[in-house]
Amino acid sequence: MKALKLYAKYYKKMKAMDEILKDLHPLALRELKKYPEGKADFEGVEFHLTKKVEKKFDEFIEAELKEMRDKINQLKQEAEEKGRVILNERETFDAYIPRSSKDQVLAGIPDYRKYFAIGG
Repeated sequence: MKALKLYAKYYKKMKAMDEILKDLHPLALRELKKYPEGKADFEGVEFHLTKKVEKKFDEFIEAELKEMRDKINQLKQEAEEKGRVILNERETFDAYIPRSSKDQVLAGIPDYRKYFAIGG
């Protein structure tokens, strides 16, 4: 039980930090745009602007791609039906904080309380 308890403790901290970073991201992006070449360095953390490019193809190419994906899915399904699939199984686990208790659980993290001004 010690490992689970420790995992839960750090998991809550990580989720609290994720929420803070998610809230700060747009403000930090706006501020970073003001720096020359979109680069900055604070307390050993380097920031730089990046661009995410999303390719959009015309409807004819999209139709062909969909046709190919359907063919791939059909081949996969046929392979499964014929038993030509190798399953590699390993045990792992997932952790999450239920949405109904998220604020209550994260409020137990001092940085989260401070940042979001919870409880005083």
